[in-house]
Amino acid sequence: PYGVYLLFVVIVLVFLLSTNGTVSPSHLLNIARSAAPLGIVAMGQTLALLVGGLDLSVGAMMSMVNLVCASIMRGSSENIFQGVVVSLALCVAIGLVNGIIITKFKMQPFLVTMAMSIIIEGGYYVYTQGIPSGNIPDSFRYIAEGWIGVFPVAFLIWIVLWFVLSVVLRRTVYGQKLYFTGASNLVAKMSGYHADRIVISAYVLTSVLAGVAGLMLSAYVGVASMGVGTEYTLNSIASAVIGGTAFVGGIGTLEGTFPGVMIIVILQSLMTILGISNAGQYLSQGVVIAVMVAINQMQLKKNR
Repeated sequence: PYGVYLLFVVIVLVFLLSTNGTVSPSHLLNIARSAAPLGIVAMGQTLALLVGGLDLSVGAMMSMVNLVCASIMRGSSENIFQGVVVSLALCVAIGLVNGIIITKFKMQPFLVTMAMSIIIEGGYYVYTQGIPSGNIPDSFRYIAEGWIGVFPVAFLIWIVLWFVLSVVLRRTVYGQKLYFTGASNLVAKMSGYHADRIVISAYVLTSVLAGVAGLMLSAYVGVASMGVGTEYTLNSIASAVIGGTAFVGGIGTLEGTFPGVMIIVILQSLMTILGISNAGQYLSQGVVIAVMVAINQMQLKKNR
């Protein structure tokens, strides 16, 4: 994904020039810290795209995790374990349901995950009765606000997860099966392994990563907030697509998703610093996404 790294360098240079060199390294690290939740959920979205799917429920899951863990923890460190376990267990269950419906009932991932997103939103409105309550203890907020040396903890967590998943995709049989299944589900089944199980596992991993991102976002926000993860659905898809992941399945890497995330976050930060309206921000993001998709499609046709 050399093109996305080139774009990343250009965006950083534009960012530095636009701020007249007033941006310090610590400011850039803070941007990386704030990008961690998106980075983690975008890795999950990449897995869903690699098996030829899509997950439109990740943003709703992040919001759900925020509301559930905050209501369970209620500012007490003693409740952290319970809040984390319940939140991630719900995400596993959602991913399992998504995967089973998509594979066993042969339904489109777009429709299944969109419906799941609506169900989740309805569920947490019932759970909170429209009034979110609870907060995150300071000890847990360390994962979003803490620093180890000069590096933010959130960024380090993102990097570790990215490295582990990259190794899994590139160096393991499971990773190869993930790519084969996305490239051709029929060929994958003829190869003698259970392609459906690979797809289901991909959706479970996507949901777990959305849950982890939701926990980190909760630690960052500090309180229960309705719909706090909504924008992460489209941003996670955009990050993966900018990084070279194709909607057709079997094409893409986490090495491309990483700069894709940073491009989205730095672009948003630049627009905010320059005082550009929301309309201008959406327009610029749309142009970047469209250009990168066009470049990726041209590269795909050339390789074929």
